[in-house]
Parts: sequence; structure tokens; C-alpha cells
Amino acid sequence: MNLMPIAVHHEWGRLREVIVGIGDDIFMPSYCEALSFFYDPAQVEMMKKYGGVSELELNPEYAKEAGKQIDNLALELEKQGVVVHRSQRLRPEEMKYLDYVQKGSHFFYARDPVIVIGNHVIEGAMSIPFKVKERYAIRPILRKRLWGSDVKYVSMPVPSPAFGRDQIYLEGGDVLLNGREIYVGISGKGSSPEGAGWLQSYLGPGYRVHQIKVSPEFEHLDCVLALARPGLGVRCKEGLVRELPESIRDWDYVEVTKEEAKKLGANLLVLDDRTVIMDKQHHRIGQELEKRGVEVIVIPYDQVASSGGGLRCSHHPLVRESVLSPA
Repeated sequence: MNLMPIAVHHEWGRLREVIVGIGDDIFMPSYCEALSFFYDPAQVEMMKKYGGVSELELNPEYAKEAGKQIDNLALELEKQGVVVHRSQRLRPEEMKYLDYVQKGSHFFYARDPVIVIGNHVIEGAMSIPFKVKERYAIRPILRKRLWGSDVKYVSMPVPSPAFGRDQIYLEGGDVLLNGREIYVGISGKGSSPEGAGWLQSYLGPGYRVHQIKVSPEFEHLDCVLALARPGLGVRCKEGLVRELPESIRDWDYVEVTKEEAKKLGANLLVLDDRTVIMDKQHHRIGQELEKRGVEVIVIPYDQVASSGGGLRCSHHPLVRESVLSPA
């Protein structure tokens, strides 16, 4: 198979190649004191009681249905002509990584452990201990894909096992691309200002990294903001603490309520500047996009979304057909 060079410059360029997560090896995360702010009391009790237990044992219907939904997403993308790689199952030693800090795992969300900007492939720095191991589910794909290419492949500094909020964190769900304008969400739960600063330093003066303050009710920027094509987006105003950067401030936005955003209504999978894939539960948002000339493909995705991530979270582009003008 002749694959195109890895390159992603915008959120909306025609999607050609992608990594999609898997529904295998879902284990309840255990309680971690450093993340006490992150979870509500009911979640904490579940984690203390069932941390490290398989979801196939705790909630088999959910685990099986979520696995079917993410497999269906991969099939839909292949139907649309996209080359699909699936996250890999980990070896036993990798599955135990950082268990002494926090047990647990899921591999639905290929978006977070890696960030592709232009021909830079960056292994990110995850802020939740049990998710740090997710890089090992994607690394085998990257190693094969990058062999002999001119891609710049780097790994960010690994967080301290203390996992305080004063560290360098950068997660793919917080990073949106608009050419040389890069937007990084800062909610206090995912990426940190230090992580955004690291990204600006790494990319250099040819890029401008904007920090966007996100309500702490949401984990990532892509829970409250999507860029569907130049001039058109989807946003939850209640999830954004301040005005958006000038480069996207005056776009036409489909407005999403806080309740819709918490069910990942703003978390789109953009196939190209005329087509998106959406969870079928968000019918109203899809209708608003259709009014603006966007074709909306709907699939069931409520079970995967119930774990905190939607369709954008579940895939990471390796190739989009969009061109970056010279600096």
C-alpha cells in the first residue's frame, strides 16, 4: 500500500489515514489521591471498591456494546476510503505500568496520547496515571509508519509519579489545529500552561500557540469546541471561560448547550470541510450543521461517550489533505 506522507495542518482537511482506538482491556481505574479533584464522590467510591476490576465483570453489557460501537466507527471510516490503524493491545508488562500509582485502563481514545502537527509526531504527557500507558498502544503503529520518513518524532518529558498540577502536561484532546495557529485548552484537568509553553518552544516561531481557558466542568478543549471548516465551528459557550482567539472569534458557530456538551455533542469527527460523523443522539446539532451545507453521517456512539470521550477523542489523524502556506 502506497501511503501519503504524514501531515496534518487543519481540523478539516480530507481525512486519509487515522488511528482508531479499541474496546479491549477495559479496567476500572483505582483511586489516586493526586486526582481527588478530578472525580465526583460517587466515582471515588466506585474506584475505591472496584479499582483494577475488568468492566466485562462489572458491566458486561456496557463493555460489549462500547466495543461494538468503536469497531463500527472503524468500519465506517474504511467505508469512506480512510486507511485505518487500530490501537494495539499491550503486553502484560506494559499493562502494569504505573499500577503502583493508579491501576486501570481503556484504549478507546487514540486522540490523547499523541499529537500530530504538520509532520511533527509528538508523544504527549498525560495527566492521569492510568492513561500514561496508552502511548504503548500507539507506538508500534508509529514505528512502522515513520520508518524512512522525514517525520520529526519526539516524546515529551514524562510526568513525575506524584502527578501534581504544576507539571508539563499536553493531551491531544486539548489541541486543535488551524494552520500555523494552534489552540490548546486549559481546564485544570488535562493539559497545563507548562505543556502549552513546551509546545510553543518546540514548534518555534513559525507557529503561534494560543491557550484557551476551558471550564473545569470539562476535561478537554474538544469537549466544547470543534472547527468544521474555515469560518464554521461548533462550540459550547458555557464551557469557554474567555473569548476565543481573534483568528476564530468571529466564525459562525453552532451553539451547543452545556448538557449536550457533557454528552460530547461538540466532539465531531471531521471527514472533510463538507462532511462530519456524529453520534446519532445529537440530532439537533446535526440539523444545524446540515442547514450550513454540511453532510452529517450519524452512528450510535453513546456507550463510548459515556466514558468521557466522543468521536474526535476516538481517532487521531495521521494524514489530512490540507496545505500549510509557507511561513
